[in-house]
Amino acid sequence: MICWQKTLQVATFMLSVSAAVSGAAVAQQAEEASCSGTMTQQLRRFSEKCLSDLVTFVASQPDMTAKVYSEKEKYFVSVIRTDDGLLAEAISKFNYPFMKEDTPEALKRLGWMPPENESDNWKKKIPSGQVRAGAAAQELSQALTAYGLKQGEAISLTVGPKLADKPTSG
Repeated sequence: MICWQKTLQVATFMLSVSAAVSGAAVAQQAEEASCSGTMTQQLRRFSEKCLSDLVTFVASQPDMTAKVYSEKEKYFVSVIRTDDGLLAEAISKFNYPFMKEDTPEALKRLGWMPPENESDNWKKKIPSGQVRAGAAAQELSQALTAYGLKQGEAISLTVGPKLADKPTSG
């Protein structure tokens, strides 16, 4: 029953977001377009507005996780709701061998914690206050930019409870 409710919540989010955009807007999205569109439309465009919608949804649901993938190069940044905000995770060089040489240094400058072991990923805790203030979307946007993603490029989103490979709380 709980799994069905969470699936329904995710579907409701996607449907409510899709209602906000007309067909013409989906075909030609602005730089600050939302993550909206029909549920079957898998590709979205990278923008801070899209990430803001996503973070707002994840932060409002218990045990919710989301991943944002670059369609072109398949790296990702994910977030999971925690009791005190969000935990963000960005893929490491071990898990994404094509990572650009300057990405780790950029993530360090942005306050991300390096992997604790070889197969771990980069992590960043985003406290509830920062989430409410809208800083979480900016954190994700900066991390994706550190990997080389540019505004308007294609992304894929995966949202749901307890996703496989969800970030750990450490």
